[in-house]
Amino acid sequence: MTEVKQDLGSAISRGGKGYINIAAQCHDHVMYLAEVPAKKFYTDFDLNFEIGGLVGKYYDLDSPAGGYDSYNLEVEALGGKLIYGENSMPTIDFRQPLIKNYEDLEKLKNKKIDFQNAGRFPMILNSISSMVSGMCIFCSPFSLAVGLMGFPKLIRAMKKDPKLYDGVMSFAVDDVLAPWIRIQNEKSGNLMGIGADAWASVPNLSPKEMMDWIVPYNQRLENKCKAFGVMTMNVSGDYCEERLDKFDEKILHDSFDVEVASFGGNPALFLMMGRWHEYSLEAVRNYTEKYRKEGKDVSITAGINARLLRDGPVEKIVDNVKRFIDAFARDHDLSLFLSNVPADTPSEHIHAAVAATHTYGKFPIADNLDDIELKIPTKKSFKEWRIENEPIVKAKMKEEAKEERCGLAGLLWQQMGSINENEKFKKEYADAKMSFLYNLTDQHYSALIKIENGTLDVRHIENDSDIIKNIEVDGSIACTASLFFDFTGGKISKAAMLIKMLTGKLKVKGMKNMKELAKIMAL
Repeated sequence: MTEVKQDLGSAISRGGKGYINIAAQCHDHVMYLAEVPAKKFYTDFDLNFEIGGLVGKYYDLDSPAGGYDSYNLEVEALGGKLIYGENSMPTIDFRQPLIKNYEDLEKLKNKKIDFQNAGRFPMILNSISSMVSGMCIFCSPFSLAVGLMGFPKLIRAMKKDPKLYDGVMSFAVDDVLAPWIRIQNEKSGNLMGIGADAWASVPNLSPKEMMDWIVPYNQRLENKCKAFGVMTMNVSGDYCEERLDKFDEKILHDSFDVEVASFGGNPALFLMMGRWHEYSLEAVRNYTEKYRKEGKDVSITAGINARLLRDGPVEKIVDNVKRFIDAFARDHDLSLFLSNVPADTPSEHIHAAVAATHTYGKFPIADNLDDIELKIPTKKSFKEWRIENEPIVKAKMKEEAKEERCGLAGLLWQQMGSINENEKFKKEYADAKMSFLYNLTDQHYSALIKIENGTLDVRHIENDSDIIKNIEVDGSIACTASLFFDFTGGKISKAAMLIKMLTGKLKVKGMKNMKELAKIMAL
């Protein structure tokens, strides 16, 4: 059995509990279970996240199940009109687009955007949690441009008026998204950002169109945010061909090229909205083979199709989970994702998907998954479960909130927290007492790692010069967030790292001890 190594780049996708992560995009389903009116659910984010936390615990998901309409917030903050349904998340009123021509674009460019107070922005900034811990969530440049103009008019501009298209896309990147992500970073210390981009998918556009007309703006946003220490990744290029007779491996691979180019060049693939319970998974492995031969970790987020989740049957949902794990979990960084769960999806379908993931996805992955017995728990309805468990679960959630780790500490904890369950670590470091500091010089928070009596902990500390200089540690690294992610992601050669050290841009103290930390991280 081959196991992929766990590094900082896989902190999101790998489970920290000894099995593959499973998360869910299920805003409407959460609202449906809790019987909360849509207008309240999507405008009271503290309530949204609280209920999402409860539903996440109910289903035993590996992250909260709350969430918001991430395609609409920026447009709404700019003055766009939303249509609120009674039982569904709001949508943009495309009958009244904000941009119809150059004049409208200039008006928006000259408008002062108050990122602290516009629309629902303050609800995000002041909420007690976030949809994805440690992440800035935003609408990617292309989907934001669709929200500003409407899809047909944006495509017409792309093909007939590239100057207008560039103006709208540049406005989305330079004037809206980069400043908004920066505000979120300053408020929360988040170092990563995920951009939703469902409009940029096959067959809406061809991979060539996306590579030529969308990827450059994704990369422009990436570079702008990297300058202030945030890594942005845009989920562009999803393959969603509905007709199985038109499945094309070449087009699939070209769409994966778009995904990789939009994800900082990292081999990270999203199998999200398409019919992945029926597409060829061997075609995916054919694409990742080149990376695996180079010894590179490939991250795959595999989506359980929304219609399959709603319609079932359970046996087919379980088979889909098992199929993903068998195809990818032994030599890829695999995580599972319940894609846009319909409101009225039977709870037993979600329980089955989670149980299958936690059973078949237990590390190390078994050679033959057919030999593993799956037991799907029978649970009460959410309403009954909530009556019995809400006080206890809320108290636990409050305690977990107190343990919140901001910025890099949160990312490192996702990666390293599970080491406390590692028997080899507990035995070898039973008498150890060590501490390490990752000092991100351009951020609000740094990360302090402590190892004592066979236990590891990670905490964030304020990046105050007096606080930092008075901390005694066995090893430390000091640099900007951008440089930190570059060398942990293997994007800087040893020679280049040496130059950074000689010029003072990268400061390392206690090199021998830092190597010991690297040894621990590799366990």
